[in-house]
Amino acid sequence: MSDAQAPAALSTAERSSRPSSPRSGSDEPSRTADLYLDVTELTARLVTAVEESRRTTPHPDTSRLLDAFLLSAGICQIVEDRLQGASWGARRLVDHLAPEARGPAARSALRAARLGVALSAGAFRSVAPGRGLRRWGDGMATLRDRLAGSVVDGLLGDSHVHGETPEPGPLGDDHGAGHGDTPDADLVRAVHEAAARLAALPGAGALLGAEYLRPPSCFRSFDQHPADAVELARRFTGPHGTRHRPLLVLGVRTSGSYLAPLAGAALRRLGHRSVTVGTTRPGLALLPGRAAVVRAVREGAGAVLLLDDPPATGGSLAAVAAAAERAGFPADAVVPLFATFEDAGPVPDVLRRYPCVVLPGGDWEVRRRLGAAALAGLLPNVLRNVLPDLPPGAGWTAARAPEVGTAGPLSRWSHLSVPLTAHVQGVDGRERALPLVAQWAGVGYLGRQAVTVARALDGLVPEVHGFADGVLLRARLPGEPGPGPGSGPAPGTAADRTGRPRPAEVARYVAARQRLLAVPADRSLGLAGRQPAWEVAARILAPVGGRLDPVLRPALLYPLARSLLAAPRPCVVDGRTGDGHWPPDGTGGRTKTGFADGAFSNLDLATYDAAFDLAGAATEAPGGPAHSHVAETELLDAYEQLTGRRIDPARWCLLRLVQNWDAARQARTADPARAPLVRAHERRAQAAAVQRFLAGAYLADLDTDPQGPWCVLDVDGVLESDVLGFPASSPQGMLALRALRAHGYRVLLATGRSLPEVRDRCAAYRLAGGVAEYGAVAFDAGTGAVHPVSGTDTTGLRRRLAALPGVFVDPYARWSLRASAGDGPRRTALPARTVAGLLGRPPYGTRFTVVTGDAQSDFVPRGVDKAGGVRTLLAALGDGTAVPALAVGDTAADLPLLTWARRAAAPANAAPAVVAAGVPTARRPYQAGLAGIVGRLIGHRPGGCPDCRAPGHPPEVRALLALLAVPEAGRAGAAPRLAALARATARVRAAAPPSAAAPPGGTGPADGERPG
Repeated sequence: MSDAQAPAALSTAERSSRPSSPRSGSDEPSRTADLYLDVTELTARLVTAVEESRRTTPHPDTSRLLDAFLLSAGICQIVEDRLQGASWGARRLVDHLAPEARGPAARSALRAARLGVALSAGAFRSVAPGRGLRRWGDGMATLRDRLAGSVVDGLLGDSHVHGETPEPGPLGDDHGAGHGDTPDADLVRAVHEAAARLAALPGAGALLGAEYLRPPSCFRSFDQHPADAVELARRFTGPHGTRHRPLLVLGVRTSGSYLAPLAGAALRRLGHRSVTVGTTRPGLALLPGRAAVVRAVREGAGAVLLLDDPPATGGSLAAVAAAAERAGFPADAVVPLFATFEDAGPVPDVLRRYPCVVLPGGDWEVRRRLGAAALAGLLPNVLRNVLPDLPPGAGWTAARAPEVGTAGPLSRWSHLSVPLTAHVQGVDGRERALPLVAQWAGVGYLGRQAVTVARALDGLVPEVHGFADGVLLRARLPGEPGPGPGSGPAPGTAADRTGRPRPAEVARYVAARQRLLAVPADRSLGLAGRQPAWEVAARILAPVGGRLDPVLRPALLYPLARSLLAAPRPCVVDGRTGDGHWPPDGTGGRTKTGFADGAFSNLDLATYDAAFDLAGAATEAPGGPAHSHVAETELLDAYEQLTGRRIDPARWCLLRLVQNWDAARQARTADPARAPLVRAHERRAQAAAVQRFLAGAYLADLDTDPQGPWCVLDVDGVLESDVLGFPASSPQGMLALRALRAHGYRVLLATGRSLPEVRDRCAAYRLAGGVAEYGAVAFDAGTGAVHPVSGTDTTGLRRRLAALPGVFVDPYARWSLRASAGDGPRRTALPARTVAGLLGRPPYGTRFTVVTGDAQSDFVPRGVDKAGGVRTLLAALGDGTAVPALAVGDTAADLPLLTWARRAAAPANAAPAVVAAGVPTARRPYQAGLAGIVGRLIGHRPGGCPDCRAPGHPPEVRALLALLAVPEAGRAGAAPRLAALARATARVRAAAPPSAAAPPGGTGPADGERPG
C-alpha cells in the first residue's frame, strides 16, 4: 500500500510541526477544522480533491473521490436553497410567523405569503443573475451525479452490499467508499471549468457569498455510510422488480442532497433505466422550477422515492410525500426510503400509508466496519504509527487477534464506538497490549476533520492513531471501559466521585482550544434560520414580547442576541463539554473525549465562542443550580487567569440559558417519559441563570451584611414574574432589593415555591433565609439548616396525584404538593372537580387545603401559613421576638403575613381578597409596584441616593437588563420599556465587533473581550 492509501494518522513529525498558534504561521488546522464553508471554498476544495485523486496514480487516493462527491453535493445544496428561496430572509420570516397563524384569515394570509415567496423565487430563476446561477448549478449537479456514480461503482464491487459477508482485508484511508477508476481527464477538466465559470459568474459574490454549507447529519453526526444509501436502493429494487418504471429520486435537504444522488446512482447501476435525481424541502413544490420533469414521471406511471435522515417523527418525509400526492402521484407510488436507529426498523405513524423501504439499525454499514473482522484488517495499516520506540526497519506482527468489545445501540446523540485491545509483537519477541477505541467519526472530509482537531490539540485529547473510511482509531484512556465482559476503568483512575473534571482542567482545555483552533470570522452570525446559539437565545427570551413577539423577535431580539453572542475571538468550539465526556486519564486528572463531535452537528447551536464550551461544562453540575454556582465561579476565574480576559456577564447569561435549553432538549428526546421532570429542572436552571446575572448587576458591590429590621417579600408576582416560561426578576425588582439591603434592612422570602428554589435565590441574592411551600418549611441560609414546620405526610396524596392522567407533580416540593394540568408553558391549575374529588377522600380533606394559582394547584398542610413559617425562621435566626417591618404579597395566601407585619403593601396586581382586606396597594404592578413600596419605606425611589444608587454597567449588560425590564410593570408599562430596549439594542449593535454589525459573510470580529 502506498502512503497515499494509508490511513490518516498523526505521526511524530506532524505533531512536532504544528505551529504554536494558528494566528502565527500556518492556519491549516483551524482552516480545515471549520466546516461552515461557502460555495467558493467548497469549489476550491473540490478542485483539490479531484486533482489529488489523480496525482497519486498508479495508487489513487480514492478517499478524495468521496471527498469530491461530498463537496459537490454540498455546493448543490447551497445553490438549490438559494434558487428555490429556502434560504431567503422572506422565507424565514414566513416560517417564523407560521405558528402564530391562528384563524382562517391568518392562515389565508400565511398561504398568500408562502405563494408570494414561491413566485419571487420563480421570478429570480428567470432573470439574468438567477438564470446564470441555475445553469451553473445544473452543471454542478451533473458533476455531482458523475461523482456519485464513481462512489457507487466502488461500493457495488464490494460483496457486502449484496448481503454477503466480505473477506476481511486491510482498510486504507476511506477504502471502499468509492474505489472505482481514477477520474478521467474529462471529469477533471469539467471540475476546473465549473470553478472557472463560478469565478466568472456575474454577481456570484452577492448571490452566494453569505450562504454556508449545512453539514449533512447522515454522514457527519449520524453513523451512516454511503453503502447504506446503496443498500436502500437494492432493497427497493427487490420488490419493485421492473426496471422500466420512471423514478424521481428526491432528497429532503440537507441530508437528502447526499443520499439521493447515491441512491440514484445505485438504481442506475442496478438496471433502472429512467432515474431523475433532485432535492427539495418541506413546504416547497415537489421539484421547484422543474414541473415538466415531475409531469413526465407522473404520466409515465412512475414513482417518487424520498430519502432523508433517520426519522424522529417522520414529519419532513410526510410533508414531501403529501406534496407528491398533491402533484398527482398515488400514495402507493410514493416510496420513502430511510434508515432507523432501532434494530426493529419502526415506521413512524405519519408514514404508514406509504410503501416504505427501511434499513434497520442492525443492518447499517457501521456495524460491519466496527466489527472484529474489519478492525482486524484495519489495525495493520495504522499500528505502525503507534510504536515509535521500535528502531527503523524493525517489523512487528500481530501476536494474536485483537480483543474487540461490543458496540452499543445506535443513537442520534453520539457516535458508535467499541473498545479494543491490540496485541502486537516486535522483532525482539516482546509482546505489547495496546488499549484502543475505534469510533465512528463521519465519512470523507467530514470525518477526517476529527484528525485535524486532534492534531491541533495534541496533548489535550487522547492520541489519534488513524482514520479509515469513517473509523477513527484512538488511544483508550485508563478511565474508559475495556473490551472484556464486565470490564471497567482501571483501578485508581477516578479523579473524584462526582465524575466531573476540575474547573481548572476545563478552563485549560477551552483556552488552549481557543488559541489553537482560532478562525478569522464568526460564521454563525450568518446562519439565521439554522438555529445557531444566538437565535436560540432570542427564542428563549421572546416571551417578553407577548403578542408582539412575531414582530419584536426579528426586529429587536435577533439583532440583540446576535450582537451579544458574536464571538470576540472566534474558534472552532467543542460543543460537548458537559458530564460524561471527561474520563479519568490515569494521572489523577481527566481528559476530554468527543472533541470533534459537538460542533457542526445535527444539534445545531452553531457558535464560535469558547465561552459556549465553558457554559456547557457548568450546565450539568450535580446537586442542581444552587450547588453549581461555586463551580461556575471557579471556572470563570480559572479561564480569566489563563487568558487575561473576563467573559461579559450578559454573554455568559445567554450562553447558560442556551446550554440549559439544549441539555433539557436532549434529555427529553432520550427519555420522553421523563419529559415533565426535565422541564421542571430546566425551569429551575433557567431561573438560576438569570438570578445570578441580576445579582451580579445589582448586588455584587454591596459588601456589608445589613443588621436592621426584617422585610419579608413574596416571590411570584412581587419579586419575580413568570413571563419567560420560568420565573425571573427585573431591574426594578433588583433595585428594590438593593435599596433595602443598602439601607440596612434584612430581607427574607416567603413563597409557595419549593425549598430548593428558595435555596437558589438565597444563594444568588445573599439573603439570610426564606420560607418555602407556604410556610411548611423554613431555611436558614447562614447555616444551611432546614426547619420543617409541618409534619404532614404527603406521600399518599402525591401518589394519587401522579396517577391522574395529564397531571404533573412538582418534583421539588416535599412538605406540600404542587400539581398542574400539563407541564409545558400552557400548564394550568387542576379542574375544580378534580380537586374536590381528591379532598373528598379521607383523610386528605382534613389534612390539606388548596391554594389555586394560574398554573398550578398547591395542596398545603392545614394549619400552615407564611406567618408561621417566618416566625419559625426568625427564631432559628436568633430573633424570635421580631416583627417584620415590611411584608409585601399579592394573594390571599399572604394575608396572615401581611396582617402580622408592622407595615404591609401589595403591588397593583394583587388579588381581590388582598384589596378587600384593606392592604395598601401600589399604583403599579409586579416589580415596578415593589419598587414603589420600597421607595415609600426608605423615603425615596430605589437607586435615588448615593447609598443605593445602581452601579454603572457596560452597554451589553444594560441591553439585557432592558429586555428583562419589559414585563416588570405589566402591559401598561411595556411601551416605554420596549422603546428603551430598542435604544439599548441600537447602542450594542453600534459598539459590536464588525462581524456582528456587518451583514453575514463580512469580515471577522475584532477582539472585543474586556481585559480582566
